[in-house]
Amino acid sequence: MRLPDDDEIYDVDQTYLGPPGRYIGRFRYRAILVGPVVFLVGLVTINQSGIGYSLLSVGLLAIGTAWLTGWFVDHTSQERPVGVLIQTFAHELTARRAVTKGRRSRPTRAFRARTSEIGAPHPLPSGRRRWRSYANRAAASKGS
Repeated sequence: MRLPDDDEIYDVDQTYLGPPGRYIGRFRYRAILVGPVVFLVGLVTINQSGIGYSLLSVGLLAIGTAWLTGWFVDHTSQERPVGVLIQTFAHELTARRAVTKGRRSRPTRAFRARTSEIGAPHPLPSGRRRWRSYANRAAASKGS
């Protein structure tokens, strides 16, 4: 079990407060290393996928980079470095899974239901009336 460190000095040592005399905000030292790597991998992905560099694609990449960098920084520490997180992700992708051959889910009932032609008469459902019954009977009476 890992307990969170409540030492304020330890927390300040992990945080970059900006250049002397200027405050640009707090962010962790790990974010300085992880952020540019995530952004460059995103740029390569955009280039290879053929999306192209536009204001929208690069803007979404910047937002995604900030989110992913924050996620990396929150889920890593000195006890759990980024390399361990990447190795865990790789192990999750390559882990052996139970064989699911022949076990498929059935399609929902809505996709199995037969459809009728427009205006085709059908019996009124027992117990409750539906608007389709009225609409079909009205269409059938107009057509004949």
